[in-house]
Amino acid sequence: MKWSELVKKAKEKGFVLAKHGKRHDQYKNEKTGKTVWLERHFSQEVKPSLLKDLKKIIGF
Repeated sequence: MKWSELVKKAKEKGFVLAKHGKRHDQYKNEKTGKTVWLERHFSQEVKPSLLKDLKKIIGF
């Protein structure tokens, strides 16, 4: 999965952009109170181990 696809999935689950960083953006879900940092390397693939952890946080 690419970073752009992961950001799209996070937005579908209710995460909104909270803050820009140098290389990462912070997305926050107000309903669940969860926060996740996602890279801005949209065309690159997410490493499998990291993807597994992020999927768990985002909830899909």
